[in-house]
Amino acid sequence: MTEPCGGRCEDIQAQLCALFDPSTTPERAREILQIVAECPHCHGRLESEQEIRALLRRCCTSEASAPAALRQRITMEIRQMRVTRYQG
Repeated sequence: MTEPCGGRCEDIQAQLCALFDPSTTPERAREILQIVAECPHCHGRLESEQEIRALLRRCCTSEASAPAALRQRITMEIRQMRVTRYQG
């Protein structure tokens, strides 16, 4: 059984990257979304990509912070490295 996109899922995957590229025109983005909407497999890939990007945004913002114990450990390691470097 072929996909509604005509078996071009791999080609469409490459187009998904363009969808998230800020230089992609709104017209091109609409074209890509229309193609993706026709194939459940491609649409699932789009949803996965959106979820991954949202997760990365949540984890990689200044609002995200490491647990206090981890921050303390990192701070201690940095201090030890500085002391060792200056003493050596």
